[in-house]
Amino acid sequence: MIDEGLRAALAAFDDAALATLANPGLVRRAHRDVEEGKVRLVSASPGSAEIEADGHLVVLDARGAKAAPCACKSVAVCRHRLAAVVFVRDGAAGAAEASLDETPADPASILADFDPDRLAKWAGKAGWRAALELAPTASAVEPSANAIAVTFPDVEGPVLILRGQGFDGIVSKASKARAKAYHAAAVLAARAHFGEGLPLAEAEVEVEDAGPAPVDPAFLARIAGALEEVAMLGMNLAPLPLEESLFELSVSSRADALPRLASILRAIAAQMRLRRGRALDFDPDRMLELAATAFALVRALERGEPERRGALAGKVWRAYSGSEPLELVGCGAERWSTPAGARGVTAWFYEKTSDQWLSTSLARGPGQDPGFSPREAWQHQPYWSAESLAALSHAAFTLTGANRSADNRLSAPAAAVAAIGARKVAPDPAWPGLVRHWPDLRERWLAQVGLGIDTGEQAAVALIAPSAIAPAFFDDLAQQLVWPVRDIAGQWLALTLDHEEPVSTAIEALEANVRTGWQGMVLVRIERQGERLAARPITLFGAEEPVDLTLWKRPWWPSAKDGGAMRGWLDRLRQVGARRFEVQPRSTTDAALAKAWRHVIDLAEIGRSLARTLDHQRAAHAERLERLGMVRLADLLRAADDNAGLLAAAYGLMLARQQRCGPTLLA
Repeated sequence: MIDEGLRAALAAFDDAALATLANPGLVRRAHRDVEEGKVRLVSASPGSAEIEADGHLVVLDARGAKAAPCACKSVAVCRHRLAAVVFVRDGAAGAAEASLDETPADPASILADFDPDRLAKWAGKAGWRAALELAPTASAVEPSANAIAVTFPDVEGPVLILRGQGFDGIVSKASKARAKAYHAAAVLAARAHFGEGLPLAEAEVEVEDAGPAPVDPAFLARIAGALEEVAMLGMNLAPLPLEESLFELSVSSRADALPRLASILRAIAAQMRLRRGRALDFDPDRMLELAATAFALVRALERGEPERRGALAGKVWRAYSGSEPLELVGCGAERWSTPAGARGVTAWFYEKTSDQWLSTSLARGPGQDPGFSPREAWQHQPYWSAESLAALSHAAFTLTGANRSADNRLSAPAAAVAAIGARKVAPDPAWPGLVRHWPDLRERWLAQVGLGIDTGEQAAVALIAPSAIAPAFFDDLAQQLVWPVRDIAGQWLALTLDHEEPVSTAIEALEANVRTGWQGMVLVRIERQGERLAARPITLFGAEEPVDLTLWKRPWWPSAKDGGAMRGWLDRLRQVGARRFEVQPRSTTDAALAKAWRHVIDLAEIGRSLARTLDHQRAAHAERLERLGMVRLADLLRAADDNAGLLAAAYGLMLARQQRCGPTLLA
């Protein structure tokens, strides 16, 4: 008699789970073998059974087909193992009838045995970091009575978390290198689906810096070799084995000491998958920059500079340390969300003595606290033992007891206290950080973000004072609102807002609050987009109260008045005034750098076997750079006749483009 406990354990292996272990065709053959009487019980004991399937003996226990030995000696999951599971699961006398009387189990109870602490230990340090990155990318979570199916864009078919099977019983078609990371990510995504929330907030816990961990030179050499293969094949053939190798290196135990490099390797692997699938999301510029940055990181770590190794290797968690009392002035806040589902609000503060910008955030990760509203939290939740961020983001105050990270983020420990000195404070036009000349935005951005392998993760902001403004207009091609503002030298800067949530609120706010003749200051976020800096307005400071664009609340308007105040705003913005603005063309030097960069991408995409046919073009680009005074870049480009040289040239060009990256000026 087959043990009922064994039958109950194997109930989790429905046909979808068996097809994930093998394929649908083998599952159909297994069912046919059972129906044709080719499967019989040989012996049974508590927790196991010996089943003969088409003449082959299968020893089955609660772990299912994957762990069952079969006399056919197949390495893969064979139809005999599948048939044995189907026979025990469905063929026991009265099993189908008994199951009808049972109350369907709660799918959420499947996760009862998946404790996050045990999950992290099972996945390993590097695998856990990868799981934290991957969990928010889950595109669907579908619970059923005995399994939870979690779908990821980069994995064929769902990851199935089976009832009672534990960590090792999770099944998917993910490769061996990816399995633990994606299986752990599936559990996190499933927990978020049931309201548990992803533990992403742990990325900002306060930790002590224990110093840089030792780095294995042999492991760095393996990574360097893989990156050279990326330069040769990654943007050309994008072979699956190379993609799997990069992911395996990123979750290796030896990557524990290199979290930053591991994250870049996973990003390169993701770009390779997009390239192989000819996806529209594939970005050759980003992939080459990632590969070049990773290669430069490896070379810097190989040189073994102890004073820089910690910063180059990166940290798992953002480290905070105690701060001296700070004299801060709130200069606005912005609401944000991510495609994965994280959302929050960030407030910005200016410290005059150091001429630095600091920030703090109220946020929730994907699936965390479904009732959390960034706007409501910003308006009403007390912060730093004081008032709400809505009050603090427009006040002058002294902050004591707070902790500060290296990238100027402020935490909110219980000991932090904000003593408000003045409310509804506007920025002072005499501040040293106020930008009145648009080329200075590049220096402000570089000072906050850095270059190359020294680039930080923090956002960059600046306070600008336009001398004049022009009417905003809508760019149909870019799907952006463009607001031209002029500096003291007469140059026009494009402030842009994308037409998507939550920024679309900012478009309406800007259209409602800025009219011809407006004067004041604007807090802008500065982000690099290719070879230009995009400036996005966050907060307006004019004659009336400040307006935080993404947090602006639309006023009530009588429906009869003008058909609704916001009706037709897009049509109005498309009607550009007498002056039609266009983006200023690049300088000769910028154009030469852009063409050389494009040539390096061509070399990577064409493959090393055909790259020699472009040697004359490479020489011409190098000569042009030398004539413009960029001798070192010219030498790097001339030496780009092998994979390492190509990555070195790409890194040099990337640095030069970043250094010269300027704001988007209009003419």
